[in-house]
Amino acid sequence: PPGLAPWPLAAPFSQDPPAAGALDLDARFADADLEALTLRTYDGLGLDVRPVLARSDLYGRDGKNQHAFCIDIDREGDVRVLCNVEPSERWMDTMLHEFGHAVYNQGVAPTLPWLVRDAAHALTTEGVAMLFGRLVRSPEWLGQVAGFPAAELEALRPRLAEARRASLLVFARWVLVVTHFERRLYADPDGDLDTWWWDLVERYQHVRRPAGRAEPDWASKIHLAVVPVYYQNYLYGELFASQLESALMTHAGGFVDRREAGRFLADAVFAPGA
Repeated sequence: PPGLAPWPLAAPFSQDPPAAGALDLDARFADADLEALTLRTYDGLGLDVRPVLARSDLYGRDGKNQHAFCIDIDREGDVRVLCNVEPSERWMDTMLHEFGHAVYNQGVAPTLPWLVRDAAHALTTEGVAMLFGRLVRSPEWLGQVAGFPAAELEALRPRLAEARRASLLVFARWVLVVTHFERRLYADPDGDLDTWWWDLVERYQHVRRPAGRAEPDWASKIHLAVVPVYYQNYLYGELFASQLESALMTHAGGFVDRREAGRFLADAVFAPGA
């Protein structure tokens, strides 16, 4: 740990566990049709995402926004997803995540007044999206939807659970960095933000700053510019996703391919809006 610096890490912000030595499912998705798997996932719950798929922009091209997001254009039903899909575990997670936002937006009761025809809170729409994104490491989903052989799944099961735990712990530390940084950014915008950023990275992530580094590295995190004061909702969202998992177990006996689970989400979470 004393030697841990940014360059040993696979991702620039250390917001995910390092890929080396960890669970890597990319090879299993290399030839997969991610769009078809997304459709199959939501069909199994009785949630139709075809109208959103038809309006969405899912594949990369020159000059295109490299991020991924879901947007409700008008609160009248025009919901769209932007992705840059490649056949990998990460993009499978992203597709399931973004279409989780989409079914939420699509499921808000159209009879509600415009001002409340939206998600109850940022944390609830993130929680729903994370609930779906987590499926990419769910043994049930990998078997029933992605078609993993039963013997392979049994061997993977303990590693899937450990990978999920590690991912949540690593991500929680990263959220603390961004959230505390934004508090300082708005309280003291003319302060030494470059140093403060690395102070937080060292404190919460135990990653040492490069010697002599005095650059605005924090400014390369897209969320600080395009979705400010939002990042804490990802951690709240993970908590809400876990609560939803528990509720779905109680109300529907599980999640994957259970139409009762889809109905519960549609009636209890989506339809009431804000």
